[in-house]
Amino acid sequence: MLSRHRLSALLAVCAAFLMMVSIAPSTAAGDPGRNNFRFGRMFPELDSLVLDDEVLFLIGSPSDDNLNPAYMEDSQFRGTDNNAEQEVGYTYLGQILTHDISLDLDSKLGESNDPTTIRNRATPWLDLDTIYEHDGNAAPRDPDDRAKLLLGNHVGNERDFARTEEGRALIADRRNDENNNVAQLSAMLMAFHNRMVDDLRAEGSPGGDERLFQKARALTVQHWQSAVLNQFLPEFIDQALLDDTIANGPQYYSMSDANKGMIPVEFSVAAFRFGHSNARGRYTLNENFDRVRMFPLSESELGRNLLGNQIIPPERQIEWERFFDFNSFQGDLDDDVDQFAGLQVGRKVDRFLARPMLRLPIGGPGLPDFILDTENTVAGLPVVSLANISLFRSKAMGLPSGQDVAARMGFDPIPNEAFGLCDPGDPCAFGDLPLPVDIDEAPLLLYLLEEARLQQEGEQLGQVGSRIMADVVIGLLLADPDSILRKPFVSPVTGDDVVFMEDMLLHLGWAELPPEE
Repeated sequence: MLSRHRLSALLAVCAAFLMMVSIAPSTAAGDPGRNNFRFGRMFPELDSLVLDDEVLFLIGSPSDDNLNPAYMEDSQFRGTDNNAEQEVGYTYLGQILTHDISLDLDSKLGESNDPTTIRNRATPWLDLDTIYEHDGNAAPRDPDDRAKLLLGNHVGNERDFARTEEGRALIADRRNDENNNVAQLSAMLMAFHNRMVDDLRAEGSPGGDERLFQKARALTVQHWQSAVLNQFLPEFIDQALLDDTIANGPQYYSMSDANKGMIPVEFSVAAFRFGHSNARGRYTLNENFDRVRMFPLSESELGRNLLGNQIIPPERQIEWERFFDFNSFQGDLDDDVDQFAGLQVGRKVDRFLARPMLRLPIGGPGLPDFILDTENTVAGLPVVSLANISLFRSKAMGLPSGQDVAARMGFDPIPNEAFGLCDPGDPCAFGDLPLPVDIDEAPLLLYLLEEARLQQEGEQLGQVGSRIMADVVIGLLLADPDSILRKPFVSPVTGDDVVFMEDMLLHLGWAELPPEE
């Protein structure tokens, strides 16, 4: 029998996981009709890729043999345990961006879903509704200063969310507490809002608390958009492509759809899930809390992991110099860097996911039984592969194949053989995947991950992935009349229109520049 401590930790695992895959029922008190944003298709003329469930399971399932890693599993035995050049903070910047523009609580795995009938419960604009007011649930204000957001837990960490005694975060969007790292970066954005309030008061900005709140909110959103536009996107997408999209508009995501706030499933279910590959299995937060696994792989790790939905004490606070590069803000990083000693870097964008991503422990309602891996368990619970969830969600949403999308964009499609997918009777190298049936096309997500590996050595997205990402994110900014692409913006922090996350952290006093040599 599990102890009370173990049971509590296990329940936190379940709650955090269900938030992560966005399948838990909404707890927001908002009116379901408060907006009418929908998902849709970028290429409605393309046929859906239909693969047998057996094939999808083979592609996305973990291995039970450490010496024989699964097809989508990162492993030192395969020699794919490689570092990228991006710092690990980008993984969680991207996660907040995902939360900021989309939330699907209505589609169902194992069924056929029409994206055009599925409501997006987030506002699609990069307006930080995920921080301020999400699906009708507003972030609490500081009762002592109504211009500010409420921060600080009851165990002495002023940089954590306000929480109940049980650890539930008092925030607008509970997904921002699904793991420790995204929680702390989300809290940083809330703290930046509060710093903007202080700055506005210091410069004598007129108005009461509500007017100051709205001014600080607008400034925080503008800084956020600048960090996405000038820091996040150029790390994964060629700058020339971004510049062309800003100047000439999206190529395949129509501005008519962008103006409606329609989120294409080719983006939300495939292209923007490249971050799952970028995520590490372990992180060091500070010198006393190091090499901690993101998700527990055994019962012994239930009390020491980076799952969310739990109080963050001061000793688990991130030293931000380990997550972002304060030496040069954009310097090239050495592939041989020790990811646990000082600045840490993410994983390359390819099909190889960190081991915990294929072994997520779950329990309780939320996922259909067919996707559970009952042969692999953590603390008696079946695990589920995040790769499998993404592949089956792609099937449920009727996504086209990667090859069809590439051809539609005018690119030469990459054949499945280049991805290590072996038809029956064909020779298959170590780490490649022998299939029980012939398949000529690959799921769009897999195609985009492998395209990045083959075309960009995993450091950026490839042709198709870059175009989908640039079209949608830039398209949404162009469609929003209040965005920094539509209105002039000069940061009071940097003095120009370019902001990095490092600028915001330094302005808060949450990080320091290294001493000059």
